[in-house]
Amino acid sequence: MKKVLLIVVSLIALTSLAFSQNYIDVAPGEGMLSAALAAAADGDVLRLVPGAEYTESVLKTVGTIVDKKIAIVADGDGSVKPIIKIFTDPAEGTCQFFQVGNNGSLLLAGLEFDGAVNGSKSVSYLGRCYMGESPAPAAIKKIHLESCVIANLKSNVIDGANSNIASYVVIDSAIVNNCIVHDTGTLVHFKTASSNYVQVTNSTMYNITSYGMRINGITNTQRTENPEVVVDHTTWYNIGLTDPREMIVTENAGTNLFEKPILITNSIFSTLTAAAAGSKSAINIKMTVGDAMATITHICMWDLGAKKNWLKHTITDTIRMDPGFADPANGDFTLPAGSLLLTYGSDKGPIGDKRWTNNASAVARNDLQPEGFVLAQNYPNPFNPATTISFTLAQAGLARLAVYDARGREVMVLAQGLLGAGIHHYEFAVHNLVSGLYFYRLTMAGRSWTKKMLLLQ
Repeated sequence: MKKVLLIVVSLIALTSLAFSQNYIDVAPGEGMLSAALAAAADGDVLRLVPGAEYTESVLKTVGTIVDKKIAIVADGDGSVKPIIKIFTDPAEGTCQFFQVGNNGSLLLAGLEFDGAVNGSKSVSYLGRCYMGESPAPAAIKKIHLESCVIANLKSNVIDGANSNIASYVVIDSAIVNNCIVHDTGTLVHFKTASSNYVQVTNSTMYNITSYGMRINGITNTQRTENPEVVVDHTTWYNIGLTDPREMIVTENAGTNLFEKPILITNSIFSTLTAAAAGSKSAINIKMTVGDAMATITHICMWDLGAKKNWLKHTITDTIRMDPGFADPANGDFTLPAGSLLLTYGSDKGPIGDKRWTNNASAVARNDLQPEGFVLAQNYPNPFNPATTISFTLAQAGLARLAVYDARGREVMVLAQGLLGAGIHHYEFAVHNLVSGLYFYRLTMAGRSWTKKMLLLQ
């Protein structure tokens, strides 16, 4: 789990780049977090005590974020998560942890959310798109979940499905990274909210009652925006429990087709309830330009039924096999040693959420670099507007450093030619690029090394 912890630590350190450095330490207890959120100003970072409980028994919503950027993070190294719960009686109205409205941005990092009270699901939503108490346009900047555990919600995690918000709400970006989500509704449900960018990476979703993800276009949203979508290194299991639906679906675009790239890669999709009746395709990307905007590659499918809806999308390196999870009934999706899936990834490493590959000697063959040859992680990451990429060469030679987008298209060559031994630093500055996942690759002496970076506009 060291990689997971490092992600949490780096994210918390990077909040100073995305937010002002106004840190507020919030004491645990009843109503303390809601009070801190009510008093928070634009750019505040609320730090919670690891292992402590933050409860709410009066309000239906812990916090509503409008016209400000707020971060709520775990103090410390992220190995122990603060726990946030709502005990307010749902009979008094729908309960949700957060609402995010116009000009609002919410980052949640290193936290645990439990929507159950006395063993029964009580809270409906984690983060809900909000247009105000009366219809008004709302441009939400971002909802970002980083290294969180989310469990026991009656409905959706990131919710934009309320019919009342159609034509009013657009969210620029929704990002889920390094999270575990279980016993909830749909992870990202944008039935009526428009969106520009959706990313789910390095995460596990299981025991989901309806869709895994649902992204709609113009028919229901009544707006013209449609998102770029990136799904990378994810594990999906037992989807559509009470409402048999697809694991990932784009639909209802009407005459305004989805025109941005959709990437689904390095992921495992297992056990779809709808497969028993053959009624749904696990991955159903429809109503895109030419039916061809998706790239689906390096994925494993199991117990999904025979029905597929690939249309004219780019489909490569897919495999049907039992992933052999260690104990999925209890949330353990560890892959067995020696599994083909440990080297099935686009980088010759494992597919699925990498937290389940710690026992594998074959993991990340691409990272086995000769001594003295090191490609470092870019810093800062996530970044905007610029980041620095560094690498070390043990000896002089011809080398090339280039940046690629999520679809593998070359964006920029940062270095090419004869480079000397030692440490090299190159700045990558944004030039009219959209938010999303990018890759940078160092090539030398017939070998290459690749790492990921995230641009957040």
